[in-house]
Amino acid sequence: MRAYYEVEEAALNSWPALQTNSCSGWLVKSNRGYTKRANSVQPLAHKGKDIEQLELKISRCEAIYNRSGQPAIFKITPFTEPEELDVALARRGYEIADPSLVMVAPMDQLAPQHAGDGVLVSEQPSAAWLQLMHEWGGCGEEELRITSMMFEAAQLPRQFALLHAQGRPVSLGLAVLDGEQIGFYDILTAPDSRGKGHAKRLIRHLLHWGAEQGATQAFLQVVSGNGAAEKLYARLGFREAYPYWYRVQRG
Repeated sequence: MRAYYEVEEAALNSWPALQTNSCSGWLVKSNRGYTKRANSVQPLAHKGKDIEQLELKISRCEAIYNRSGQPAIFKITPFTEPEELDVALARRGYEIADPSLVMVAPMDQLAPQHAGDGVLVSEQPSAAWLQLMHEWGGCGEEELRITSMMFEAAQLPRQFALLHAQGRPVSLGLAVLDGEQIGFYDILTAPDSRGKGHAKRLIRHLLHWGAEQGATQAFLQVVSGNGAAEKLYARLGFREAYPYWYRVQRG
């Protein structure tokens, strides 16, 4: 399992928050409430020896979020430190949210393929990419504004891709490179174009870019129970690596 620690680090680095604080080894990411991924505590390291210190750290993190009127959120993975954190949060009434899977694949087991002129790529999202993310993904106007700010602050190499078929956009996605790890995010397809292989073509195009950049492993995250997405990624060559979920403070 520790072999996937670098994947979790890459996922952390790939999705920046507007503000990040350190709390005795934990990273406290704040993003004006938008997306748990960028608005949660990432407890990958812990400085403390007893439960009293753990409870104090949790309270400190809660205060950071509560000051801005938000509930505290913690991401729980197999790499969470200390291991007792999930149980400690449950005792405080935290609820589980968005149980998900991380899926990975070595690049040499995938099939990168350039999509030709049918795909538009850029290092920053175009207005069309953002608008379609808003439409296809149900992203609100304020969320879209915050997302744009996040993307502008990002520093890792990335590619925003927008795939066209028969003269209109049908799928979009984002790939981020962190060292030899390439991660995929916001893979969306137009509602009337699903099940036609567009997302697979888009991902393979982004894999082609990743291979050119020296990536040796690809990963992505999928909400547990999303059978269609899991089947798509399995057909591409991805396999389940580890689960994660969030613990959300009750109001």
